[in-house]
Amino acid sequence: MSLEAGKTFLNQFDLSEDIKNKILNCIEAHHRGVSFESFEAEICANADCYKFLHPKGVLRYLTILGKKDLDFEDSLNKLEFKMDEKWNILSLDICKKELEPYYKQFKELIKKARENNI
Repeated sequence: MSLEAGKTFLNQFDLSEDIKNKILNCIEAHHRGVSFESFEAEICANADCYKFLHPKGVLRYLTILGKKDLDFEDSLNKLEFKMDEKWNILSLDICKKELEPYYKQFKELIKKARENNI
């Protein structure tokens, strides 16, 4: 949906096809496993993943999940799926290095939460 909205939005401006394609690749490649066609697309994807995997992002997501009236296990599953998705998209070593301790800590907390679910 974002890709289609991006196309509609960009068509309002006098931009070269090259610029439009770079922007659309930034939109498309940050979620779908589509290859990065530019360094800008890679940076956008890594920034999105970084924002999510940082503790503030994870806690914000838990807040959103809490408003959806999901059961505890469903919330854990959605959180873990999203964390793994973002972790696997990260491609810049510096981002992985900075986020790895947080990622591992949250994965361990999710595991313990499942083990101790009462």
